[in-house]
Amino acid sequence: MPPSYREYPLPPPLDAFVECIWFLRQAPSDTYDDQIQRIPPDGTIELIVHLDAPFSQIEEDRSVTQPRSMIVGVWTKPIALVAPRAFDSVGIRVRPGAWPAFFAEPAALFTDRVTDAAAVWNRPARQLSERLASLRDDGDRVGAIAAFLAGRLRLRARRVDASVARILSTHGCERVELVARGAGISSRQLERTFRNDVGVPPKMLSRIVRFQRVLRAASPAATAGLKSCATSWADIAIGCGYTDQAHLIRDFREFAGETPAALTSSEAAIADYFRRR
Repeated sequence: MPPSYREYPLPPPLDAFVECIWFLRQAPSDTYDDQIQRIPPDGTIELIVHLDAPFSQIEEDRSVTQPRSMIVGVWTKPIALVAPRAFDSVGIRVRPGAWPAFFAEPAALFTDRVTDAAAVWNRPARQLSERLASLRDDGDRVGAIAAFLAGRLRLRARRVDASVARILSTHGCERVELVARGAGISSRQLERTFRNDVGVPPKMLSRIVRFQRVLRAASPAATAGLKSCATSWADIAIGCGYTDQAHLIRDFREFAGETPAALTSSEAAIADYFRRR
């Protein structure tokens, strides 16, 4: 049986800051034994709680067990994971730039890192994990998460919202200079603000957003019959804002750790729930 993956929105005003709450569950299975799952970056920060066995993370050819509750910052490369035989994980996917709405720590502190949430927030992180573990219904868990976030929601100067929206609406193809001009600040000021609120500079977020557009265009349904056709990949590259197919392949190697053809021809995997959404 494949894993069960579900996504739920939060009610206003939390939905303006949180993309979704997701649940990923697998009954005991040998399906993914020792299989490395590479998940490309998507520009978001996530709070993840493992209610069953945690995943293992591959770091420099070492396998490291992830914390039970963790902050997963914005990644600029694929994160490599190995799933346990059974898992039950809950994630809070914070929209790009929305981190300061709930948390005081600079987003850049967590970039390209998985951080034990209990080491940062101690009691609140432990209480959330314990509360989620005591519940079984998705709706009850979403309610507990909403209460946790509502208690942390704070008024803030929404410094990057318009700039992030511009990057998203142009699929990462807008020049950073124009994004900064639209915000009425210099490119350097925009970069500093993005590092604090988003976790990465605007140019990196733009690259990730553009790459995520390619992943959607390269989904099995979208590429049926096109997997071995170089012309089709060149069309996808140009259509998503790349200069040529070679440019696209470089980003695939950096963000996905594999070529476009290898990704679309691979067997269904846990990573697909995140990279083809």
